[in-house]
Amino acid sequence: MSERVPLVIGNWKTNKKVAEVYDFLQEIQGKLPDPKKVEVGIAAQDIYLHEMVKRSKELDIPVSVFAENVHWADEGSYTGETSPAALADIDVSGSIVGHYERRKMFKETNGSVGLKVTATLRNGLVPIVAIAEDATHYNPDDEDMAPLTEIAVGLAGVDKAKAENIVIAYEPAWAIGASEAPSLEIIEHAGKVIRKSLAILFTQEVADKIRIQYGGSATPENSKEILGLEDIDGLLIGRASLEPAAFLSMVNDAI
Repeated sequence: MSERVPLVIGNWKTNKKVAEVYDFLQEIQGKLPDPKKVEVGIAAQDIYLHEMVKRSKELDIPVSVFAENVHWADEGSYTGETSPAALADIDVSGSIVGHYERRKMFKETNGSVGLKVTATLRNGLVPIVAIAEDATHYNPDDEDMAPLTEIAVGLAGVDKAKAENIVIAYEPAWAIGASEAPSLEIIEHAGKVIRKSLAILFTQEVADKIRIQYGGSATPENSKEILGLEDIDGLLIGRASLEPAAFLSMVNDAI
């Protein structure tokens, strides 16, 4: 049995207004599992993060609050960006880094992702490092397999002592917003390739501690099967996380 605690995070993107945020938190109050069994998080727009942290504490909801993006500098002249130090200051738990939509629409690169990963770790935040590269053509039994480019470049500067705090979210680009997820075989294959790549960078011992999430058309209908895969330790949920009932169903599947 893996000692990795499953991590289920809802990625709200630019959805929800403030009243809907409050309603959602009230809907999940008293319904989340023990964090020792399943860790639960929500990634939301920056303008809501401070209030979400405050409200979840007031309501005693065991939910971690994540940013959807973060800058690599703690302070400076970076108009419009969000400082990792500022996120840590308001008790945000971490940030998604390098989501496919950021890479595609805002031209983020593996290099900038790497800077953001080290910045989050430097500030005690958890980076949810999203990768979308096609891992299916790699052979997980090949001991000489080269690491995935997004992992190799994005995590190249990470201190091995901090690497176990990283979370990898595998979201194949073709599955984001699609009607159905890839087959279980593809997801399982990708998980094995990713963990082997992490072992090349950080040693097998460290790789075995890093959690790998699946994202991309994850729904209440397929979440239990996906979570049952050996190398998948949680979900990064997009559209299905907007409804409390669907989100709670998928969280419970992780127990």
